[in-house]
Amino acid sequence: GIKRYQTKVNGDPHSDRSSTSNLKKHAKHCWGSDVVDARIRGVPADAGRDSSIFAAFARSGQRPVNVSHRTHTQPEFRCDLLTAGRPELKVPGRSTVARDLKAVYERSADRVKKLLMEYDGRLSFTTDAWTSPNHRAFVAWTVHLQHEGEPLVFLLDIFEVPEVCLCRLFCLLLTSFYSRTRVKSLHVSLMICLDASGLSAK
Repeated sequence: GIKRYQTKVNGDPHSDRSSTSNLKKHAKHCWGSDVVDARIRGVPADAGRDSSIFAAFARSGQRPVNVSHRTHTQPEFRCDLLTAGRPELKVPGRSTVARDLKAVYERSADRVKKLLMEYDGRLSFTTDAWTSPNHRAFVAWTVHLQHEGEPLVFLLDIFEVPEVCLCRLFCLLLTSFYSRTRVKSLHVSLMICLDASGLSAK
């Protein structure tokens, strides 16, 4: 065989970059010495493999195995999925989630409204309409602006169109949206639309 002598200047053994000793230590730590030794001897990987979940849990850190055979109901299954690996977490109820979502929406809407009211530049309002698979038509309002050198897009509103969207209906929807936001740059578009449709501004 070939003998390699790798030593430092002072005579200490030099580390071998191609050595697999660290990998072997890691494999023994993860899968155990018996598995690593069996692979070194050439035993096939699937020979003697125990794929039961009990063996997997028992092998992981030699901790005791706690298994429940009780059938999960749907709410329990949802909570188990959300708290998997983090049993200290508490899943809030649906009313709590609904209340928090409403509070977050209202706070975000106030911040966006304040940003639009205080914005010095030009605001570009766009609409996007589409038909859902159940043949209901929807229209979304978006506003585009540039804030601190970065383009921003906000979804302002989304609503279902109850009838064929003529210019008259479009202006009524625009009026309703303006009455809630009071954005100055939107007021000009509203006046032009009202004049074109023959409606009076209120």
